[in-house]
Amino acid sequence: MSVHAGMEAAPARNWPGLAAGREVALLVALVAVALAVSIVSRGTFWNPVNIRSLMVTSAITAIPATGMTIVILTGGIDVSIGSMLGLVAAIGGLAFEAGWPLPLVAPLFCATGGLLGLVNALVILRGGVPPVVATLGTLSIFRMCVFLVLGSNWITAIPPGLTTIFIATRIGPLPMVSVIALLLMAGAAVILRAHRGGRHVYAVGNNEEAARLSGIPVRRIRLVSYVLLGVCTGAAALVQLGQSPLVQTSTGTGFELSVIAAVVLGGTELAGGRGTLLGTLLGTLIVSLVTDAIVLMHIQPFWGGVVLGLIILASVGAGHLGQMRRQEVI
Repeated sequence: MSVHAGMEAAPARNWPGLAAGREVALLVALVAVALAVSIVSRGTFWNPVNIRSLMVTSAITAIPATGMTIVILTGGIDVSIGSMLGLVAAIGGLAFEAGWPLPLVAPLFCATGGLLGLVNALVILRGGVPPVVATLGTLSIFRMCVFLVLGSNWITAIPPGLTTIFIATRIGPLPMVSVIALLLMAGAAVILRAHRGGRHVYAVGNNEEAARLSGIPVRRIRLVSYVLLGVCTGAAALVQLGQSPLVQTSTGTGFELSVIAAVVLGGTELAGGRGTLLGTLLGTLIVSLVTDAIVLMHIQPFWGGVVLGLIILASVGAGHLGQMRRQEVI
């Protein structure tokens, strides 16, 4: 067997059994959290308005979490997406204020997000800056750009059509945004599992040097993953304005915590090479449930950040222990 073939086969051979066990555990945890929230909230959790809000919030997180999963699978990370979402929303909001129609502004959101993702990729790949350091820098730069674009103003000229299309429109019991998020994750999951490019993503995260020696275009895959994450973040910014039709300087603040917590809770290892989008979906639902519980219990919002931080630490710690055990077996 060639080195290249071995690299491509590794994820399919080694990961699925462990991933399935993790996903079953996540499903059990999801049911347990839902029951706990229902009991603590004294039944208000099952209010139809709250359930619809939960589905919308989960979908807004799941869209960029799809791109984040791919980035982390390659061994990278992007902590700037909260500021990126805020900047995309500010630029798109100005276009709405200028009277641009929705069919023109919607591609602008995705294109702007993709361009910002490209900036991150170039800083990392051309500048040789570690991903977490590079994106911490662009987190601050993008947030400053939000202040420069908005000044002291808020943008409220958001067309009601966004709410009508993405939030109010339903396909069966699901809001349109939930259907979009599920289709995006399903399509990406098929590519990761069945397409050659998806196998290359896992190969890069497993062993970058071996992937390079086997002829896999490592730099191109990483660049595309960051651009894809940017596009997903731009789409999430557009949908979020349908949920909350207001752009301010704090828009997107802390959003990166929810997305990263969902991905790592779902079993994607920060070292790269291991993870599934089904796990990310379950992680997204659990994170959204926990956040919803904080609201229903009238707990001060800053505790949400504390809980998300604990989720990230616990998930990373569990992943590290699992990696050590696998090394001991080998």
